[in-house]
Amino acid sequence: MRCTIAAALLLGLQITPAHAGDDAALARGVAQFQAGQFAAAIAPLSLAHASDPSDLDTQLLLGIAYYRLGDAAHAGPLLRAAAQSPDAETRDGAQIFLGLIASAAGDAEEAHRYYDSVAHSASSLAQSGQQLLDHVPGERSAVVAVIAVIRPEIDTNVPLLPATAAPAAQGTIDSDLFLFGDVSVRPFSRFALVFDEAVAFRKQARLADYDAASSVSSATWSYRSAAVRAALGYHLDASLLGGARYQLGHTADAGLRLALAGPLGVTLGYQLIARTLFPAAYAGYTGTVHTGTARLSWISSALELELGYVIAREQTDDATLSALASGGQLTARLHVGHRADLRMFTQVTDRRYDPAALGRRDVFLRADLSLYFDLSAHLGGVIGGAVLHDTSNQMDLGYTKWTGYLGVVVAASR
Repeated sequence: MRCTIAAALLLGLQITPAHAGDDAALARGVAQFQAGQFAAAIAPLSLAHASDPSDLDTQLLLGIAYYRLGDAAHAGPLLRAAAQSPDAETRDGAQIFLGLIASAAGDAEEAHRYYDSVAHSASSLAQSGQQLLDHVPGERSAVVAVIAVIRPEIDTNVPLLPATAAPAAQGTIDSDLFLFGDVSVRPFSRFALVFDEAVAFRKQARLADYDAASSVSSATWSYRSAAVRAALGYHLDASLLGGARYQLGHTADAGLRLALAGPLGVTLGYQLIARTLFPAAYAGYTGTVHTGTARLSWISSALELELGYVIAREQTDDATLSALASGGQLTARLHVGHRADLRMFTQVTDRRYDPAALGRRDVFLRADLSLYFDLSAHLGGVIGGAVLHDTSNQMDLGYTKWTGYLGVVVAASR
């Protein structure tokens, strides 16, 4: 396919389809498309696409038609598939419109990535990509986002703390008030480096010894193109328990997602945690945790889904707590209309402890389910719950912890 800047941005692509000869539906669709009748072009182009899903040129036409009608949700997956075409003209045509969608959504970085790819290609659209690149908003003053959460909770096993793999005492139920605040700063729109500071405080109604406060300082860099998403991050966390030092931790993580076909992709991740726990009752958990994941992912406008394998090596100062864990995890995010998100995370692992634990083997389950909903432009709510459950082959080492919450979320950015 051949495109010009005027045709691509003002009038629509002028196209000579490679397969139009005997394909009446495609011929009708192209005729309607070239006449600017994009709504009328949808049906015949959809029929042509259904008869030959591998024809990326048709996917490009159909994606542009949806874009011209203002339907980015349908246009995006079609254009992302066309952007994988080995033909430079088809690929760059798709990337131009993906850049326009990103720009309309306020994602200057993603638009920049698409336009830059086209500008440095050998196709006839290189000049178009450069002209669009020149009009992407440049570096600007800091972008700041602020989030605050107020969330009453109920906890069925307060002594079971997040940093430990086993309860410190018998389960004790209590209610609490959880407060959370986060400030994110992105200094440059074209360079996706984000600095983040999150603070949290949990006040127990009765068990004041388990009042908790924490601070996490982070720096994260990300990269996105039509085919690749990558991220690198570092996080420093410090926390208090009952007013005394509880934990100091350093976390480094990296992730890479490669697009396979349309919204389908594969994601690889690695995380290293090095932590020190100060109370004598928890000091044995001091050490490092290496975690690797491999996941198949599906990302569309309505659904984000990841299913994969996780393996973690925990090396602790107390040899009886060191373990190798492996299993599966499922993450999902469903957009319910325009005002709500349903989010879920489930992980099941087989934990095999080192020989010092005398043959201990556990099956560990973690599950979270929450519904976030918008009440206004800056105010929302959340309702959800979580469960931690461990089944051990050694008596009295298993446990269960349920948490339920209902809260208010306030967010703003500039």
